[in-house]
Amino acid sequence: MNNDTDEDMIVRAVAGDSRAFRDLLEAHYLTIYKMAYRQCQNKSDAEDITQLACIKLAQNISSFNRQSAFTTWLYTVVLNTARDWHRSEGRHDKASVELDVVENKLTQTRNPENEMVTKQGMEAVRALPEPERQIVWLVFGEGLSHKQVAEIVGCAESTISWRIHEARKILKEGGRS
Repeated sequence: MNNDTDEDMIVRAVAGDSRAFRDLLEAHYLTIYKMAYRQCQNKSDAEDITQLACIKLAQNISSFNRQSAFTTWLYTVVLNTARDWHRSEGRHDKASVELDVVENKLTQTRNPENEMVTKQGMEAVRALPEPERQIVWLVFGEGLSHKQVAEIVGCAESTISWRIHEARKILKEGGRS
């Protein structure tokens, strides 16, 4: 991979430079995969969503308008791809859950008590209604600001704050909505 900025690679990719597009994907592939994984909690499904998102990126790179950060647009593409994939595959079953990747990121030491708390927390977040769950992942999992998340999901920043508030309330009540 070269040292070009995202902007440089995007300009070249839009002009038809396949190497620039490949470099752009390499720079952001892990981000795409992690976002896909958070949406389905399954390695195989995340790989499928990631592949579909990469195809959509290739098809739509010229529609990136540069009014927001590339990563904001990227998150939007991945979230929409995951949502479409879930609908088309009828995948609402959460029986197949793989927590290792996310748990390892959140658990600095291999302390069984910390791992149990992390696993319970992940399960509680997964049980949130979709709008709140998605926003919790973006704000706390990805470390994005409320403003960035508002751009990604296409709503007001105050709506993001409200959904975070609602998610906290649901989690405090033990998952009852």
